[in-house]
Amino acid sequence: MQRVDWVIPFTDRELQKAWRENQRAAKVKTITNAHRLLLFYSVECGLKAVLLKRQSKDCTDSCRELLEVRHDINKLLDKLAAGEKLKLPSQLSMKPLKNNQERELSSGEINQMWRYGGCCENIKDGELEKKLLDILSWIAQELQGL
Repeated sequence: MQRVDWVIPFTDRELQKAWRENQRAAKVKTITNAHRLLLFYSVECGLKAVLLKRQSKDCTDSCRELLEVRHDINKLLDKLAAGEKLKLPSQLSMKPLKNNQERELSSGEINQMWRYGGCCENIKDGELEKKLLDILSWIAQELQGL
């Protein structure tokens, strides 16, 4: 079996455990960027676990598609044919810097925005959270059925 050497390999069980633990940690009453980041990573781990299960693979380094998608939730949803309804907005932006430098980001860069304390400007963070929670529900159904 040809392995992908771009990441530390993780098993499907480890991904599912990370999905559950990050999901629990992100579900608190007062949401901060740290919680949003865990929510994002919970979705990422869950989607990758679904992809591995669907392909009957048990380790991330045996799945070439993961090299392609990296942290992009929408690309993962596309690979899983999850439908447009679950997808995050494709173009997001943060408040421009003082020198008017634009800060546009994709669905694969949301983790950076929240990791470094940013807030989305064109879409409320709460709306992104809701979309991520909807994806978590979908993941739970998918993993239960596989």
